[in-house]
Amino acid sequence: MEAILKEYFGYEKFRYGQQEIIENILAGDNALGILPTGSGKSLCYQIPGLMFEGTTLVISPLISLMQDQVDSLKRRGISAECINSTMAKRDLNDVMGRLVRGELQFLYVAPERFNNEEFKTAVRHAEIPFVAFDEAHCISKWGHDFRPSYQSIIPELKALLPDVQIIAVTATATEEVEENIQELLNIKNNAVFKTSVRRDNLKLSVNGTYQREQFILSYIKERLEQSGIIYVSTRAEVEKLSVYLTDNNIENVIYHGGLGKKERNDNQQKFVSDEVKIVIATNAFGMGIDKPDIRYIIHFNLPGDLESYYQEIGRAGRDSRPSDCILLSTQRDVNLQQFFIDRATATDQYKDHMREKLDLMLQYNKTSKCLSSFIVKYFNHDEYVEACGQCSSCLSAERTEPMTSEARLILELVQETDGQLSKELVIQVLRGENADNIVARGLDSQERFGVLDSYRTSDVNHLVEELIMRGYVHCAGNRMHLVEKSLDILNRKVKLYTVPYRKHYNERVNVSTDSSPNEILYDKLLSTRKNLADKHKLDEDAIFTDQILKEFAKKMPQSKQDMMHIQGVGNYKLKHYCPYFLEEIREHGGSGVTSG
Repeated sequence: MEAILKEYFGYEKFRYGQQEIIENILAGDNALGILPTGSGKSLCYQIPGLMFEGTTLVISPLISLMQDQVDSLKRRGISAECINSTMAKRDLNDVMGRLVRGELQFLYVAPERFNNEEFKTAVRHAEIPFVAFDEAHCISKWGHDFRPSYQSIIPELKALLPDVQIIAVTATATEEVEENIQELLNIKNNAVFKTSVRRDNLKLSVNGTYQREQFILSYIKERLEQSGIIYVSTRAEVEKLSVYLTDNNIENVIYHGGLGKKERNDNQQKFVSDEVKIVIATNAFGMGIDKPDIRYIIHFNLPGDLESYYQEIGRAGRDSRPSDCILLSTQRDVNLQQFFIDRATATDQYKDHMREKLDLMLQYNKTSKCLSSFIVKYFNHDEYVEACGQCSSCLSAERTEPMTSEARLILELVQETDGQLSKELVIQVLRGENADNIVARGLDSQERFGVLDSYRTSDVNHLVEELIMRGYVHCAGNRMHLVEKSLDILNRKVKLYTVPYRKHYNERVNVSTDSSPNEILYDKLLSTRKNLADKHKLDEDAIFTDQILKEFAKKMPQSKQDMMHIQGVGNYKLKHYCPYFLEEIREHGGSGVTSG
């Protein structure tokens, strides 16, 4: 394995995660690898492919991506080809003949190729022990770039190659996407390998300037020798921004789906070869671009979800050198993304899911928390994070509000309860809420019960989130735990400051179960969701996410009208699912509220 790495790819040792994935494949199990952009995902299937007898079949979404991979393998003396829709019939037959004769080590195809009977016949007669799904997030209906063709070929593939071994690799998979891929490809929990999405060399920033064009012009003028990508949401705005920069003597090329194939390829090549330093593009540009020295990515508009955003900024700094990732946006961008969702040819259920993702993108755009930690927690709720110290939130001059004493009270409660409380319970205890779930656990007798009773729920939540995002406490498995860094606060070694967050400093708020999730009711709602998911053969999150159920448990809506005020409840879910949850809430005896 190490000899192949050195001989064919020139590396002395594996990167983190690669060896574990390869060893799992060689042991005969299917595997899922979730590794950041630029971390060498392709090696995870190329090295086993070189060790197996026969041809490794690679499912890939884009012609340009396939061709780049094939060219790279050929330069290393490896027999590889791809099949795509632009090939002449004679060339196509030649590749399929080589497949059947066992002359190929790798064959790259798009999923749509499985609609072709000649291709399927060739696959039946070939020796194919191993199949790799590249960009595997395309398989999942909950992925940001779902392609039905990716998912629809899975039964066909299993019928054609019943004993084939499978690997799936991607850089972007939320926990629900990860679980969906596992289910579809029969991948066990112990065969999922993922590394942190954190990229310490990327400096993240959100800039709320209203003069976006002027900001970009000034930024570029200070770094004319650096390569960068500017992402824009529409073709018209790509053209408009390009003209603006050209008029100001900034050379650039453009890339979007409205250009001819030759012009797109020419412009891409000019950028990759450093003939032109700047490309202005829609999200059609970037997948498979092998350019390690991209020093900045600027988003002129707000993306529709964090997966897309992370994948796009992941194209910066692949040489591990510092690189900037800047997000610009206006309210008009939000309206545009909502328009895209409304016009999408998708079910109401899927549109609701897209709206939830857009809401999280908006939260990233507005958060005062560490941006790097925010992204890490989005992809893996249980990962321990520490503030990066270099993003626009961490460097904000607005961190003037002392929070040291409150932080100590929070950590002392976590220490006393030995890491047995969820974040929601910690907040309820600190606020002194006499909720039935608090009383039932005897938490109302805790020494620190009610020590923050003059704070609103949102205030205490802000403080707890600050501690999590800055690494002073760890929240995993829905439980809060102390870490070594916690001692700095408990032993009074540090002083902490946050952004101003309290609206009424001397107000004593009324405590009630309406302001935090009622955990007994929440457990009942989880059970209701599971029953509905089993009945309709859906993922549980397709009914409602955990966060929405927590909102139900907080607000205890009493009617469909009440439920419509809760983010993530669309018309489809209102009609098909909400009656079951309303019935559970009423049986629980909640009096209900209709606002937060």
